[in-house]
Amino acid sequence: MFIDKSQVKRILIITLSNVGDIILTTPVIATLSKEFPHSRIDIMVGPNGKEIFECDPRIFKLIIYDKHMPIVEKRRLQLKLKRLKYDLVVDLKNTVFPLLVGPKFRTATIQRFPRTVTHSAWQHLHRLRSLGIENFDGRAYMHIPKEDEEYISGFLKEEAIGEPIVVVNPGAKSHLKRWTAEGFAEVSDRLIEECGANVIFVGLKEDEEVVRNIIGKMKNDPCNFVNRTNIRQLAGLLKRSKLLITNDSAPLHLGCAVGVKVLALFGPTDPKRYGPTGEFDIFINKELSCAPCEKATCKYSYECMRLILPDTVFNTAKMMLEGYVE
Repeated sequence: MFIDKSQVKRILIITLSNVGDIILTTPVIATLSKEFPHSRIDIMVGPNGKEIFECDPRIFKLIIYDKHMPIVEKRRLQLKLKRLKYDLVVDLKNTVFPLLVGPKFRTATIQRFPRTVTHSAWQHLHRLRSLGIENFDGRAYMHIPKEDEEYISGFLKEEAIGEPIVVVNPGAKSHLKRWTAEGFAEVSDRLIEECGANVIFVGLKEDEEVVRNIIGKMKNDPCNFVNRTNIRQLAGLLKRSKLLITNDSAPLHLGCAVGVKVLALFGPTDPKRYGPTGEFDIFINKELSCAPCEKATCKYSYECMRLILPDTVFNTAKMMLEGYVE
């Protein structure tokens, strides 16, 4: 279906719920901004995505959809969206909202992706083909307001942290996607001792125990910055860093969005679908018969993560820091 762009004045994008998944949809927003430069773009997102978009100049209106809200409120939201008379609804979540809202144009409800389109970010973009849009902007992005940049500058000055900065994110929503505490401790110590790096640990509140465990195994004193930033401030920190070492988690995609080199460690999930997208990014995984399994449990003692060696991670990180991956 090819749409008449002159008829599109109001666009609603229905995006995902988890932070990492949401960031992977930002290329869709960038593409639509270029295709419809004079159109108003609203976005409907789960509560976790509020910090990502609330200061974004590309977004006219931010609509928070909580799947746990009462049915009465969901119905009220649906009627409100219908009254806004959207010309185009781009649904990245396969909901019933496009049918209920009744726009002039909408993306196809069910789409099959070519075998060559494997990464989630490009699958989201591929949905736009049903509208006749072919010129994609494949780069994820994150708008960082000045005040969040200044917060990070103040933190680095207060802690007397200079370059090179290596951010380490050892957490992940699922414990199956976390590399070993011993591995993170060894690599972080060697980065400090052999590369003169300033190592900063980041994460959410639920990662505090994970990071304390790692730091307790270290000989050196890294900076513990867990649960001290919002998403935009974390993006600002990553932007100032030389390297991000991370499990498969939201900071991985945040790093890609701001252009820091990303070294990602993968086990049960597929790096072809969720891996870093930068030209000089690298992922490390073990090619086992059971991996990637995409499962929530493991009967093989987490071998896909345990078998990743600290030497491999350190040598790759050192190479990236020294500029061989430029």
